[in-house]
Amino acid sequence: MAGKKDTVLKEFITLPGVGMSKAKLLYDAGFKSIEDLSNAPVKDLEKVKGIPKVLAKDIHEHYHPQEEPKDEPKKKGKKKKKSDTDILLDKGIALYQKGKWGQALQIVNDVLHKEPLNERALLHKGDIYLEREKWGLALEAYETLVDLGTESDRAWVGCGEALQGLDRNSEARAYYKRALEFNPDNETAKAKLAEDDRLKTYVSGLDDMLEGGIPTKQVILICGRAGSMKSSFAYYILHKLSENERRKAIYLTLEQSRTSLLRHMRKLGLSRDLATSMMISDLDDMVVIDMARLRKETDPDLIGSIDWLNSIITQIQNYKETFGCEVVAIDSLSALYSLTTFKNARSELFFFFEKLRDLDITVLLVSEMLDPNAEQFGPHGVEEFLADGIIHLKTEKYGNRANLFLGVMKMRETNHERDYFPLIVDKAGFEIVRD
Repeated sequence: MAGKKDTVLKEFITLPGVGMSKAKLLYDAGFKSIEDLSNAPVKDLEKVKGIPKVLAKDIHEHYHPQEEPKDEPKKKGKKKKKSDTDILLDKGIALYQKGKWGQALQIVNDVLHKEPLNERALLHKGDIYLEREKWGLALEAYETLVDLGTESDRAWVGCGEALQGLDRNSEARAYYKRALEFNPDNETAKAKLAEDDRLKTYVSGLDDMLEGGIPTKQVILICGRAGSMKSSFAYYILHKLSENERRKAIYLTLEQSRTSLLRHMRKLGLSRDLATSMMISDLDDMVVIDMARLRKETDPDLIGSIDWLNSIITQIQNYKETFGCEVVAIDSLSALYSLTTFKNARSELFFFFEKLRDLDITVLLVSEMLDPNAEQFGPHGVEEFLADGIIHLKTEKYGNRANLFLGVMKMRETNHERDYFPLIVDKAGFEIVRD
């Protein structure tokens, strides 16, 4: 009789090459106990989606090291003997399972000395180094396998995990995606991609610098002085996410009217025709909330009594529940603060930022810097500490011209340059020049 699921999964993950995701695949495929696995022929294990043939063979040989797999035909009535190499590798795997990774590694290296391209040995060498967090050595073993043209999704996932250990996240994502091409059901690759989900900005040159884009479900400041195109930049990101990916987004404008905002964006080439979700509709992916009009229609005597910080949180939450939005931009903090009377700004802003994070969506906050020479990215000087990321847009005068520059001052979970780069804006879009 199969034991409880958690107990069975813990037993499964003691097998060579079987992590929790593979253990769940085996359990869900009907193997409810160690006995079920030990009695299964290789062909049944290979039928499990997400279990590569090499892993199916490893599992079978773990329980039957001296036996021929039941599904393999016998030739001329004679039992096929395992090669000396396979027997040696089985010994190394057994040592690895017992935690004797040093001895196991020595055996694997002995095999590779004789057979440098032995796929099984390379895979287990990578596994051993990966478990010991020797990222570079693990990557070297897995990449050798990949260079051989292996179709093993395990090797590609191993490369991804090693690259993540080296903080090379954008490269890791490419390997996880490649693993899914070989095996769309690879749970590890899907989970890793979900962990590091990012929103593309569609600003040419910026996404590469940010290892693929802005990390999802973070609060990001987009700041700069008046005229630095902060609003246009934030709007552009939401527009492109809606246009190209059908991402559901909300743009809250506290300063411009909806009509004025859309008219200005059309001049940048962000036409409603390019993203039908720009229309205000219950079915739209992108909803423009005209908070400026709401503010005009509110009784002036009541404005001071409204808790605007919580009102906006509630408004976004309502739209999230109705439309399932993934990203929101609030334009701008200065306008929002003008409606709010703070008793303790630091404390109230701390809770405001925490409530934004609790929304479980990506939030872009447009923040105007009153003093371009001061290193203060938010009106109260605490926003930069509370935010997860800071994208700074600034202008510099050259003779009679004012050129735009962009710098990423902060972005959690991302390795990025902190230099300022020229920002080009035309009807083709936004682009930073890094060369």
